Amino acid sequence: MEEVIKKILSAKSAAVMAHIHEDPDALGSCFAVASVLREHGKKAVVYVSGPIEQRLDFMGKDYEEYVPGAVYDHDLCICLDCGDADRLGARRALMESIGHSVNIDHHYSNTRFAEENYVDGGASSTGEILYRLFKGAGIKITKSTAAQLYTAICSDTGCFKFSCVSPDTMRAAAELMETGIDHAETARLLFDCETLAAAKLKAEVTSGMESFFGGKVRVVTMPEGMCGRYGIAEADAPNLVDIPRGIAGTEIAVCLKELGGEVRVNLRSNGGADVSLIAARMGGGGHKKAAGCSVKNARAAEVKEEIIRECMCLI
Repeated sequence: MEEVIKKILSAKSAAVMAHIHEDPDALGSCFAVASVLREHGKKAVVYVSGPIEQRLDFMGKDYEEYVPGAVYDHDLCICLDCGDADRLGARRALMESIGHSVNIDHHYSNTRFAEENYVDGGASSTGEILYRLFKGAGIKITKSTAAQLYTAICSDTGCFKFSCVSPDTMRAAAELMETGIDHAETARLLFDCETLAAAKLKAEVTSGMESFFGGKVRVVTMPEGMCGRYGIAEADAPNLVDIPRGIAGTEIAVCLKELGGEVRVNLRSNGGADVSLIAARMGGGGHKKAAGCSVKNARAAEVKEEIIRECMCLI
């Protein structure tokens, strides 16, 4: 922990980034680190992999989209919530060009790809790890930074209902709340605020849900072009894996999204099945109960067949 904090605070200019298709834990963690660096007189720029979901606009837009081939001037790359260098996408080239890097993450499957690594697979989120790092280093957490960390933790714990939540998670959340953040509004914006178009898309996806092995495995698919039919940008495609996950009897929930020539796979486990094993064999990673991957140049039907074969070994 000390070496990671020392390396971060010794940087003059940092490129801050997370995994591709940034979620609230990734984005909130990046914003929090950038904020702390600036409060210490450092330069910090958050680089994202592409358009961010519109529903996350409430978190702010203090980021830049990475442009391959552009010239950047940083002496440290800070990678957050990213289990593997390949999950940085095109920004991996930026990390390698900088030469000095820090990796902070909560995925068991993390490959420790940076110069300095701090990985805690038992933590609920990268936001929780950062809270502990900041507190342990005596770094003051402002209200705005607390809001980003709380959003990160709240999101990755499903509003504190997932099994990854520990007493330490709840204590961190409580201390962040003491800064005066609006925790209720954060939860509403994360979980109870979607467009009518997204609700209609989810209804169609739900109607096409498939069940396997007596309902132990359930799959939903969003085919290419469905977002366009509902007037939804691909970056704003709604969370769908919770649809099969919430059906009684489901042990493994699968969501397949055909987007931009690739199939994005989300996997969830309601029982003892370790879905990170499936994701890892398909080039992804994650946690025992929540994992995912992206399969390029494929169609959902063929990816589904492979996943169903893998599920046979787990149920």
